[in-house]
Amino acid sequence: MSGMERFAVTYILYRAVHRFSEFFRHWYVRSFILWTHNTLTFLENLDRVFALKITLRHFGEPLYQDRSVVGYILGFIFRSGRIVISAFLYGVIVITAAAIYVAWCAILPFIVYKIFL
Repeated sequence: MSGMERFAVTYILYRAVHRFSEFFRHWYVRSFILWTHNTLTFLENLDRVFALKITLRHFGEPLYQDRSVVGYILGFIFRSGRIVISAFLYGVIVITAAAIYVAWCAILPFIVYKIFL
């Protein structure tokens, strides 16, 4: 084998390994970053409706600054309900997003498994 042929074979093997590793980096790492970013963006947009962070910050305050006993009781009830509902909804969204990503990660091994069996 001449020097030029050896160089060509080495180059082809290098490019094959490089493309193979780039495919896995794209399939797993970049998809994780994109999926996480999209999920967090969705949660941030949803937080504009449910305002969990603000509700937690003002939990002990009366509702609409009504300093009567009724204002404190209603503030506690409504804010507690809002916290429970939003935490449940956020949890469902995070678990669903994680399950979809795990399914995405399992597609490639499943295809390889089906090819060889």
